[in-house]
Amino acid sequence: MGANLNQGSIYIDLDLVLHNLDKRIYGQFIEHLGRCIYGGIWVGENSSIPNLKGYRLDVLEAVKAIKPPIVR
Repeated sequence: MGANLNQGSIYIDLDLVLHNLDKRIYGQFIEHLGRCIYGGIWVGENSSIPNLKGYRLDVLEAVKAIKPPIVR
């Protein structure tokens, strides 16, 4: 039994805009950066891991580098 192949075509109109996407859909859930959920961004101010007020500097720098429009 062979595959049923249907042919079709697609037309893309680059000048037709139906809706704009809100740039906030590309936000970052910050807790997943660093060590996934466990450990995450918070290490405490007395941690040996470089931090700013208890927040890991490497993670803060990574978030700055990707420039998310919103951070959760």
